[in-house]
Amino acid sequence: MYYINRELSWLKFNKRVLLQADAPEVPLFERMKFIAIFESNLDEFFMVRAGSMHDRALISADMRDDKTKMTAREQLEAIYRDTKPLCELCGNIFEELEKLLEAKGIIRENARGLSDEDAKTLKAYFKHEILPLLSPQIIDAKHPFPHLENKKLYVISELERGGKTYYGIIPILQSFERMYFPPSDDTDKIRYILIEDILMKYLKDIFKIYNVKSRAVIRVTRNADIEVADNFSDDSIDYRSYVDVIIKKRGKLSPIRLECYSGEYGKSKKLIAYFMHKIGLTDTQCFWLRKPCDPSYIYALERKLPKETDLLYSPLVPQNYPDIPARARITEIVYERDILLSFPYHTIRPYLKLLEEAATDEDTVSIKITLYRLSNTSEVIRLLCLAAENGKEVTAVVELKARFDESNNIGWSRRLEESGCNVVYGVDGLKTHSKITLITRKNDGGVSCITHIGTGNYNEKTARLYTDVGIITSDSRICSDAVDFFRNITLGVNADDYKVLLVAPDCMKNKLISLITSERAKGKEGYIRMKMNSMTDKDIIDALVSASESGVRIDLIIRGICCLQTGLKKQTDNITVRSIVGRYLEHSRIFIFGADPEKRQVFIGSADCMTRNTSRRVEIITPVFDRAAADRLVSMTDLMLCDNVKSSVLMPDGNYVSVSELSDKKNEKHEDGTDSQLVLFNEAYASNSLRPLPVKLRMVKKYVQKH
Repeated sequence: MYYINRELSWLKFNKRVLLQADAPEVPLFERMKFIAIFESNLDEFFMVRAGSMHDRALISADMRDDKTKMTAREQLEAIYRDTKPLCELCGNIFEELEKLLEAKGIIRENARGLSDEDAKTLKAYFKHEILPLLSPQIIDAKHPFPHLENKKLYVISELERGGKTYYGIIPILQSFERMYFPPSDDTDKIRYILIEDILMKYLKDIFKIYNVKSRAVIRVTRNADIEVADNFSDDSIDYRSYVDVIIKKRGKLSPIRLECYSGEYGKSKKLIAYFMHKIGLTDTQCFWLRKPCDPSYIYALERKLPKETDLLYSPLVPQNYPDIPARARITEIVYERDILLSFPYHTIRPYLKLLEEAATDEDTVSIKITLYRLSNTSEVIRLLCLAAENGKEVTAVVELKARFDESNNIGWSRRLEESGCNVVYGVDGLKTHSKITLITRKNDGGVSCITHIGTGNYNEKTARLYTDVGIITSDSRICSDAVDFFRNITLGVNADDYKVLLVAPDCMKNKLISLITSERAKGKEGYIRMKMNSMTDKDIIDALVSASESGVRIDLIIRGICCLQTGLKKQTDNITVRSIVGRYLEHSRIFIFGADPEKRQVFIGSADCMTRNTSRRVEIITPVFDRAAADRLVSMTDLMLCDNVKSSVLMPDGNYVSVSELSDKKNEKHEDGTDSQLVLFNEAYASNSLRPLPVKLRMVKKYVQKH
């Protein structure tokens, strides 16, 4: 068959992230940050996906994946099996990076091998700054085994006294400084020691009456796939308070992974076996690491680097839009033409300016918006509150089940309510993941609407880190559907009678399949291009395979999970799958149907082709009617298909191979590489003649010559 297991496909994606840490074109310290990103991704994967599999294996042993027919237990076993070599590869890359950084004067010191002077100052630091804060514990009958918090670091030890074995544990508190920087007169070097290495060095001073036999640092990952009931109906407590209570139970769920690190002290099977037994984990679930368990300290270390350094990416600043005059009103422009937004290449300011105009314009009657993930210091929230305080009707559909952002969204929902906004929490049984804003205006000319629909969250921070697109439009067809959408969602009902919008869960999948089927009818004259984060939906995969069998050429740009196997004769040999993993997180969803530039249909939206998006979430995909905007989206994806620096291709054996490696095998010489993200930033800079170009223009020229 032509299916790939979802979980194993995700692990291959995270390997592509990890390989950025081994990419020579990436600045050295940025490569170290990819180690941290890889680890953070893996943490969430185990908490959510492996956690979910753990629960399924307990509840229904016979439940099988709808594509590969693997049971939950079989998938778990495969996850643990395939993660081991990834951790080994990560350790290899990390050790090499530390050697390279040491040559640049950035040195993680071994607490055991310090000079006498450094050892003396470290001992004083430990005695005065660390020791008073420690809460060490011996585990015995009167000191029971403690609860190990999710992702928290612990220093553990095997101890001996009077011929009897004991075990000790020391939690590393958040109040501890993760790094200690020994005093030095050499300003060209950054020397640091991790807190866990300091504690391992001074265990004898902590457990004074015991002999220390072995030591290690551990970190437990717990299942975080806690279920928030969709059919909540307890009138004695509001839904927001209920969610707040439920998410606090996350840290009590079952452990599913144990990470161990012992540095220069060597592995102790006896020590780890004891803790695995106490936690209830097996050898399969235990991972010995050759790097610190939590590499997130890398981000704090970055602040120690000089401002001018080749160890980091050259700063790139989102640019102004060349076709939007600085003092122009967005409200006036959008009645003349649609405005295409493109992050992080251009600034989010036009959208914020639209909100600001709506909040202060006397013609504005109402603002309606869906909110999924927000910045910790949200300008969007400030402007919505301003609008409400100015007497506008503001309705915010806040998703309280946005995983790991629940507490943040609870806080913002309270802020919105305090300012007079109407806050609702979507439709029962569904997450509201759509990205839509509807502004209604009334003046002497009557009632009119402005709609924004995008692929990314209303988040100023991620707008500088994620690649996303959005459209601001006054098109009556889109606005009419947007009015119906908000009416339906505030009434808590679903509907499938939208005229142009593709809205999940009711009509999106069927309409996407209908568009695919239309191309299939064209045979070899048909063409489909789809860019998204992940693809798992079986029905859409089957439709694409059917189109491929009819001769339709299909280009898929999928950053993460892809459950569709390519290159199978007479089935998927007309389908290519590329994944772009680079400086910025590819997040836009763009759908193109048809080869004829005059007749092709272009769509953007919030949804991936995943079962959760098509069936269990409220999503919106919109057609892009403005021809200039549609053509620009096509040219952007043209460029992505030409990427030969950050792009990898899914091969018939299920593995991904970088385009540059494939070119080398074909003896194709590339004088210059095309990094699609950098070219797009170059184009944004080039449109602003007052700013210098940060990247060599030759890449842009090469792309233009080809297309």
